[in-house]
Order: sequence, then C-alpha cells, then structure tokens
Amino acid sequence: MLLEGIKALEMGQFIFVPYCATHLADFGAEVIKIENPAGGDPLRVTGQAASAPDIGINYYFEQCNRGKKSFAIDVNKDEGREIIHKLVKESDIFMTNFQPETLKRMRLDYETLSKLNPRLIYALGTGYGIRGPERDRGGFDYGVWARSGLMASCGEPGSKQVQCQPGFGDHVSAMNLFAAIGMALFHREKTGEGQFVHASLYGSMLDAGSHSVQTALATKQEVPRKDRLATINPLCNSYVTKDEKWLMISSKQPDRNWHDFCLSFNLEHLENNPKFKDTPSRANNCRELIAILDAMFARLNFTEVENRLKGKNVHWSPSFTYSQVANDPQAWEAGYIATVNHPQIGPFNEFTNSLEFSKTPYNIKPGIAELGQHNEEILLDMGYSWEDITRLKDSRIIL
Repeated sequence: MLLEGIKALEMGQFIFVPYCATHLADFGAEVIKIENPAGGDPLRVTGQAASAPDIGINYYFEQCNRGKKSFAIDVNKDEGREIIHKLVKESDIFMTNFQPETLKRMRLDYETLSKLNPRLIYALGTGYGIRGPERDRGGFDYGVWARSGLMASCGEPGSKQVQCQPGFGDHVSAMNLFAAIGMALFHREKTGEGQFVHASLYGSMLDAGSHSVQTALATKQEVPRKDRLATINPLCNSYVTKDEKWLMISSKQPDRNWHDFCLSFNLEHLENNPKFKDTPSRANNCRELIAILDAMFARLNFTEVENRLKGKNVHWSPSFTYSQVANDPQAWEAGYIATVNHPQIGPFNEFTNSLEFSKTPYNIKPGIAELGQHNEEILLDMGYSWEDITRLKDSRIIL
C-alpha cells in the first residue's frame, strides 16, 4: 500500500487531526492514537448526536478513528513523556491539535521532538493559525465557520443566518493537513529532512470561501447573499418541481446550453426572444425569465424534468438530502460508500475515501480500538518487558 512502512503518532481530539490520521491509516500507515487513560479522546463519548439512533457502534468516532491502534498513556507524567519520546525516535509523523502552549509544557512541541528525530514530519492543526492575535485561541468547527464568512453568506438576502452541519470545517481542514503531510514526506524522500507542517480551521474555511474573500479584497465591498429570484444567470439557479423536489441548473456557459434547455422544455418561443436570446439579455431580464421558469418547473414532477434533461447539453443536478445521498447509486458505484464487514456488527454501510490511486488503492479497516487496547503490543515492540508493563500500569502511567 502507498504508506506501508510509515508510522504515525496521532495525539488528537475530536475530528480535525484524527480524521486526517484516518486517511493515513486507510492508505496503509501504522497509526498509533495516543490517548489520555482517563477517558481517551472526548469524541468517544460525544461522537453521536443525542437524537441519533443507537446502532451498536459510535459510527462518528469510527469514521475519524478506524484502523488505528490505541495507546492510553499519561503524557503529563515524566515517564509517560519519555516513552512517547522513545516512540518518536522510530516514527515518521507526529500529529496533534493540542494547543501549542500545552505541547510546549509537555515537551511534545516541534522544537523538542525534531531534535530527537530530525526526519520527523510534525503536523499541527490549530483553530486560527500560529500567528496573529488569535494564535493561542482554541477553535471548534461551528465558531470558525461563522468567523470565516461562510455562515453569513448562506441563505436568501434578509433571512436569518444558518448553521452548517457539524464537522464541515474539520473535514476540509483534515484534508488540507493530509496534503501537507504528503508533500512533506515527498520533500523528505528527496532530502532526508523532516519539517513542521500546519493547517488551521480558520485558514481552511477561508480557503473554502476564497472566491468571495478575494472578491471582498478586490472590490473593498461587501459580498451580498444571492437572491435566487434575481440571479443574473437563470441557467445557474435552483428550482422546485410540482412534487416539491429541488434541482440545480448549473450551466456556467449558458449560451452553449440555452438551445438544448429550451428544446427540453418546449420553450422554443423564448430561444430567440430579444429579451432572452443571449447571456447579457437574460441577465438584464433575469427576474422575468426566472418567474417563467419557476412556473414551468412547478407544473412538472421531478421525474419528468429528469427525463426531459437526460442526454441534453445542460448541466444540472438534483438537490439531495443526506439520506438521499446515502442511497445515491453514483456515490456507491464511484466507491465513496461501500458495505464493509464490521467486526462488531457485521455488514455496515460506511463512507470510505474520496481519493483514488490506480497503483496504490486504499484499504478500509473497519472497527475502532478500545481505549488502550494496544498498550502491551506497542510497549513490547519497543523492548519493554512484562515486568515494565506491570509497573507502568501500577503507576497509572498507562491504562
């Protein structure tokens, strides 16, 4: 596998860094999750919404932690840190989203660990970055979503601001950090040098909305919310059908698609109408055209719309709920969702991985380790004896 032979130490909590480490595990890395013996990663307890049905496993914690080994060790004690220091010397990656000041106090910061292992890739995830007035401020997904401008941009003009679903920023940030680690490994392959890499929730959310951020920078003006009734390109707009199903027409080259669109819905009388014949005229008369299209879609069921657009040169997509996504044949046949054999509950439908490599595919390893499940294995591999392990347990350094 792509990352076979790579050993990664993850001292992460909640979603951001643990989800990044899951991708390393999917592609073959040995990932050791360092957890506090007093409960472990808080996501073990808070991983599912209170309203979610109990299916026998904590599926959210699993998504962020499948395929890892759990090492429950107290890094606040000197001997616990010494064990981690020894483990760092034989590892390729150390990744964490603990606060920089906390890491420095525990002697698990980059300056300390890179001296022990100059080839180490040290990956840090933060809330707001490592510079600036908020550098020491912790952050969760929801708060950073709001600060990045994305929350204020959602919804119709004048409507209340809406929250995102949980984990959106964490997952985007995790993929940014995953990319940084990959590039650092490539650099190390060429030079033998390890290095510090970093991604933040705030930076990743700015990246996700960078088109609008750049618009505000360039124009020095507020970026308004989009009013679907006044969208200047009516062929890049949302519409609702008679059976109350939404779809998105997304033609970014509308002049190329206008003929087929009109043909699909018997709108030939509009095709060469001076008010709608080209992009500028449709923009100038967008409200009138959108009203016509709203009325047209309101007379058609979704299936009829789908049949009319099938094979036509018009870019469009249904607007799915997440339960519809879970049953979308495209998601299944593309390999993004698959049925895996879960060690606890048997056949289990799981989101897999959106990355694809022709020579080195990923391999999902379902199931999550119990807290401290691999303590003995890890310590024995490091050369500790059973007597040492018993003493460490008695001293409450390990679980």
